[in-house]
Amino acid sequence: MGAVARTGVKAVGKPKTKAKLRYLKAKKHRRKIRKASGPKPFGQGKKKKLVDESHTEEPHEEPKAATHAAVEEDAYETTEESDSSSKSEEDETSTEDPPLLVTADSLQPLCDDDNDDVAQKDAAPSNDTSSPKYLYRFPRPQKTGEAHAQQLATQGIPDALARPVDVIATQTESLMVPDGLGSSLSPTVRQQLHKLGITEWFAVQASVVPWLLSDCKQSSLYLPYTPPRDLCVSAPTGSGKTLAYTVPIVELLQTRTVTQLRALILVPTRDLAVQVRDMFEAVGKRSGLTIAMITGNHSFRHEQAQLVRMDGPYTRSMTDVLIATPGRLVDHLQGTPGFTLEHLRFLVIDEADRLLGQSFQQWVSTLLDALESPRSIWMPLAPQTHYQQSESWTHDDMDIPQHSAQKLLFSATLTRDPEKMTALRLRDPHYIRVRDTEGQENDGEHERFALPSTLSQHVIITPSSDKVLHLLRLLHSERDPVRQALCFTKSVEAANRLERLLHFFEEAWSQQQQVPALHVQFYSSDLSTGDRMAMLRKFQRGEIDLLVCSDLIARGIDLPEVRHVIMYDVPIDMAKYVHRVGRTARAGRAGDAWSLVEEQEVFHFKRMLSEAGQWERVQSEKGKTAKLEPYMPPYKEALARLAQVYSQQR
Repeated sequence: MGAVARTGVKAVGKPKTKAKLRYLKAKKHRRKIRKASGPKPFGQGKKKKLVDESHTEEPHEEPKAATHAAVEEDAYETTEESDSSSKSEEDETSTEDPPLLVTADSLQPLCDDDNDDVAQKDAAPSNDTSSPKYLYRFPRPQKTGEAHAQQLATQGIPDALARPVDVIATQTESLMVPDGLGSSLSPTVRQQLHKLGITEWFAVQASVVPWLLSDCKQSSLYLPYTPPRDLCVSAPTGSGKTLAYTVPIVELLQTRTVTQLRALILVPTRDLAVQVRDMFEAVGKRSGLTIAMITGNHSFRHEQAQLVRMDGPYTRSMTDVLIATPGRLVDHLQGTPGFTLEHLRFLVIDEADRLLGQSFQQWVSTLLDALESPRSIWMPLAPQTHYQQSESWTHDDMDIPQHSAQKLLFSATLTRDPEKMTALRLRDPHYIRVRDTEGQENDGEHERFALPSTLSQHVIITPSSDKVLHLLRLLHSERDPVRQALCFTKSVEAANRLERLLHFFEEAWSQQQQVPALHVQFYSSDLSTGDRMAMLRKFQRGEIDLLVCSDLIARGIDLPEVRHVIMYDVPIDMAKYVHRVGRTARAGRAGDAWSLVEEQEVFHFKRMLSEAGQWERVQSEKGKTAKLEPYMPPYKEALARLAQVYSQQR
């Protein structure tokens, strides 16, 4: 019927009802309105429901509203029409006004990928209200360029750590040369160094001592308006870091008149504190300085008497130089009346990476807060009313006195953690890094560590069951047996168990071979400080052949007699490896480091040394079982005795 209507011939059929006639009349009227308003933009059909009226303006609002009313009326009346007429009606309306389910706001025009930028520019807002408003899609995700590994490794690191001053480890300076580095020292200090047998500076001393003593401003005891720069030093173990800060402190503080706490040295262990105290007492023997140590070895009241003394209603400082552990220092800051750091000139943090990695009652924030005096009301952070009440209320930052404490950080593996370095509140730090001549340039991707050039590194790859036997082979080798050695284990319990096993083996071996047994001792934090110091003195005298220990002795302890270091349990990080092997090859002496690496540990251990640039210097060998046969009978006997001891303890 639709085809007949398009040809212009009247269709013969049922006569139209009044409702049908009204519908056709309204339909013709709507058609005229659409033609008069022009073509509609794509997507703005009569069935659009979600377009916001506030963002669109349709022309001919009143006719369209009338049309909508007519449509509603016709929709009600067409329900009475016949099926045939409704079908013909749907045919005609479908050709004229197709239903649109996509709204104008949700439509996203399809643009070529190469023309996305052009399409974005075309989407600029226009004043033409009749133009369609499209919602363009987001730009295609693009792969950004990857940052270089060196840039990622240096992000957040202070500029001083990112650009250190490198010093060659083999560089030395003589103290006997006229107008040399020794000329800046007083005759008293030079005489004490000569008595100690020190005639030349090592690399770290030749760079640190002149930097602290050369500038006249740095030599003053108090610099409230021009405070000195802080110093960070990274140098191999055994390179003389303790002497590097001992000499400048003694040289500057011996000019003081009144006894006040002016130098504070923080160390991680009590044993290292004893060693630092001995160095200060040796160098400053005739300087008149008073040196004290608080590590918890004595009662709290005894340590208070070393720090302050009550003089009527006032307190008086009793020491010039204080060596302390962080936990004990916090106890005295909070519990000793009159103990203050307001006169402090030097703050030395020895083994800084280890101390910063431990909380110790939040010692960092407590210490730094004690350094800074309370703010005056005339500080720039004070309310403006205080300035207006003052006769001279114009101030700037240069007029504000600051604390004169100079922070000196020393470590063989100085941390590069930005969070830890920021917590120290360093003031324009200067970074000195002592490096081996064979070391490569640091590419920033992995941190490299400097080890003494006189150190020989060995790796023995062995199954777990043969590890003890290879240790015994090193101790009883016919060619070059290991003596005066430190043997490191992963824990105190492992060290105790290994020491007992070696003790039982030496008894059986001496009976079998008719040779003297080796003297093996167990060094642990479970021992008292006096027992540990007595054991170290025996080791220095050569009365102990092997000292089995955990990592307690791996930090800062100076034992010149150590010829070998054996790592029975290899460390899991490079910093611990550096501190372990640093117990030998100290002060230019030769030394050997032996690592007993299990087969399943080879991959990770090799990668750790390779990233630190040390694997090329390692001599690796695969343990052979045939060389272990002579040690099997006494070893089995020692195992049986050890099992019997532990079964009795249960």
